[in-house]
Amino acid sequence: MKIVIPIITLILGGMIGYFLRPDAPAPLPPKVTLQGLGEVTGGHFTLADVIEQTSGVKILTADSSHADLLAEIEKAGHKISELMSQADSPARQKRRINEVSSLFEDALREELNAHPDLTCDFPKTLAGEAQRSGYPDLRVEHLPSGTIAYLDPKLFEDKSIKSSFRTFYFEPGGKTSKVTEDALHLLIGFPHDGKTGQWTFAKPHLVDLSKLTVKLKTEFSASNKELYQE
Repeated sequence: MKIVIPIITLILGGMIGYFLRPDAPAPLPPKVTLQGLGEVTGGHFTLADVIEQTSGVKILTADSSHADLLAEIEKAGHKISELMSQADSPARQKRRINEVSSLFEDALREELNAHPDLTCDFPKTLAGEAQRSGYPDLRVEHLPSGTIAYLDPKLFEDKSIKSSFRTFYFEPGGKTSKVTEDALHLLIGFPHDGKTGQWTFAKPHLVDLSKLTVKLKTEFSASNKELYQE
């Protein structure tokens, strides 16, 4: 299925006659209509199709040939869950669970890098720059096989595992895209008990994203620079 993903920025102006200025933003392309956006918004697509059509690379499906790599990631996840659950863990020094996510990301990177058959680092963009923000968070390479895996750690409250609230996001980024290679796409989810400042983390869930179906949400946006003009 061909995926059409319109990317539109709605620019807000605060002055009468702003859109008459010589440097005013160009109007919407004639082929893009609000009705057309409505037809695309809410559409369901496989992540594999989205990645291939926006990044030009393929998502690999995890199978028995990746058993060693998957086992090491799971092993690292278990170890980190136990460490972060201890009374003196850095996670318990944070005020909000959102602040804990980067600790798990850094711990996974350190633990996987310590294995002689693995390397783990932040993925580089098409422009060759390391970038932490955006999907995916980590790039893991299994040296004996040359297999690449993109790994995205997530934290979630254990009782919300059946929630329909959106927790996975992917935004095509052009030259800032971090998906540049044929690779496994894996998510490792760490459940916690919801006890703020005293979080206990349970057995992580390692998920193969090759069959994941995602829903498109079209958004209009504006930056502070565009909002707060003199």
